[in-house]
Amino acid sequence: MVHSFVKIIFLLFIIMPYHIQGGCELFKYERQVHILNNLPNNTPELQLHCASKNDDMGHAYPPLRTDYKWKFCAWSRTLYFCHFWWGFKGTVFDVFNDIKHCIHDGSNFIPKGTERCIYNVKDDGIYLGYEDNSGQTIYKKYRDWS
Repeated sequence: MVHSFVKIIFLLFIIMPYHIQGGCELFKYERQVHILNNLPNNTPELQLHCASKNDDMGHAYPPLRTDYKWKFCAWSRTLYFCHFWWGFKGTVFDVFNDIKHCIHDGSNFIPKGTERCIYNVKDDGIYLGYEDNSGQTIYKKYRDWS
């Protein structure tokens, strides 16, 4: 009896559609990271290097007023980090490490279940934001340049 039940469960996993949740595999959640370049005009360009354990996105130079973004299927232990450079200033930090709140660092103001982690890069630092129910993006200063 138990052996037959195990076979049925195994067959269900084989015949179930491989992708669910907007393209993510079973037991994963689709998430997005957005990095908005809102630095002042006529200043050094923003340089990024973002990666996870399995995915190195290389160096990027997003133009002013653009949204450098990517989406991914997240497990509970998925982690992405980015190194930011702007002229002689720089900082590095995790941009995603919490499937519920984008970032877990003790200051979770991001609502549970947020799918889009939004970073707004400005001359006075980097802000973390999310879209509320009305579609407005709410930001809080997250990091200073060093």
